[in-house]
Amino acid sequence: MMYNNINEKSKVILPTNDLNFKRLFASPEFIHISQGFLQDLADYDPLDALQISSISIETPYNFQEVNQLKDDQKGKVLLNTEVDYACCDENGLRFILEMQKKDQKYLEERIAYNTGQKFAQNYARTDKEYLSKYSSLQPVIAVIILVDTHFKDDIPIRFLRPHDVRHDVYKNNLNLGLELYIEINKDISKLPESLKLWMKYFRTGRVSEEAPCYLQEAARVTERSSLSKKEQEIADLIEKLEQKRLAEDETVRFKADAMIAEAEERMAEEKEKMAEELKQGIEQGIEQERKRADMERIEIAKSLLQANMSVNDVAKHVNLPVCDVNALFV
Repeated sequence: MMYNNINEKSKVILPTNDLNFKRLFASPEFIHISQGFLQDLADYDPLDALQISSISIETPYNFQEVNQLKDDQKGKVLLNTEVDYACCDENGLRFILEMQKKDQKYLEERIAYNTGQKFAQNYARTDKEYLSKYSSLQPVIAVIILVDTHFKDDIPIRFLRPHDVRHDVYKNNLNLGLELYIEINKDISKLPESLKLWMKYFRTGRVSEEAPCYLQEAARVTERSSLSKKEQEIADLIEKLEQKRLAEDETVRFKADAMIAEAEERMAEEKEKMAEELKQGIEQGIEQERKRADMERIEIAKSLLQANMSVNDVAKHVNLPVCDVNALFV
């Protein structure tokens, strides 16, 4: 799949661009957009009725840090970030968000690892009084937005519980953690209207007039003109790096397919050769067995002739032509 995170016609840098995703969801000035998105997700079963209170960003977007890097490192740093965004609400509920455009073989394992790490960071907190060091542990909700298809079905949003070890720890069935996988390019017809709007926004960077104000503002934030010149340059650089990676992946895939095809061709030729050799071996074996049987009949015929049995009787007994039996007298 080819990704085009920069729409040249509309001059929109899609939210799936790594820089724009972090800028949108991890900027303190846009925290109401982030909270609106999380609350729209929280209204969806099985998070139904979960109220997300005021959130604080744990990994704020800091363009200056990225801009200070060398040019060949700026895009790579944003592309290779393990967790794009992390936040916590005032009740201790923690969220991590990640935008993943290209499918990965061990995606679920990596997400489970990152979720577990974030869960462990709650251990022995001192911001409140807790009964024990372990009682300070709070649920972690991981939200993974996928452009590529990862799960081989038509479900656009699924919930996994990697830490589901107790059933009475937290309300709303959160248990110790929850992972939400959102595949934006799947069928969204059965989703609530609020999530349909978000899915369309992630695909196009555009929203309709009936979208809530925070989502309409998100659409304005992703416009190219809302980014600084330096941010636009890095967003474009990220796009180029992604296209380069895809081209490299395609080259590797092409070479791998060519090697597999060559190996399959060699195997087919070898199989055909073995089948031919087997056929020849069987034919040779049959011929040798026929000659051996003929020799045995001739020896038996000689013995019967020596015992004064008539030629005709010998021919019938050993199943040989009379002329062949007569030839034994020569």
